[in-house]
Amino acid sequence: MFECLILGDSTGVGTAQAINARYAQQCDVQAAERATAGEILAWRHPAKKYGTSILAIGSNDDAGPRLADRLLRIRASITTRRVIWLLPYARPQAYTVSSVAATFGDETLDLMRFLSKDNVHPLSYGDVALRLLR
Repeated sequence: MFECLILGDSTGVGTAQAINARYAQQCDVQAAERATAGEILAWRHPAKKYGTSILAIGSNDDAGPRLADRLLRIRASITTRRVIWLLPYARPQAYTVSSVAATFGDETLDLMRFLSKDNVHPLSYGDVALRLLR
């Protein structure tokens, strides 16, 4: 059976709703509005092994070494075959997330590719879901 996880902040919440509305096999979701990397790091992560994990983390954090350290620790705590990071609209945070993704050989999807009114959330999570489910 294919197992998937969506972990993160409000962009993870929106992405999870859009994916689970389109995907018969529901993904596990651990995401919350305004969640920071520090808060997500403190959450208990499922002990499952996932086929794919989508990580939406960094939009509510300051960029820099502290964020990078927390992202590295979060990533190391997840057992998964494939990871796709959603890069935040904020470029400094996106660069930090991208650097961590590169460390693990993970994929990224830049939210900057999607229209946004607030430069934090995509206008259409359905578009993000369609891109991820290709």
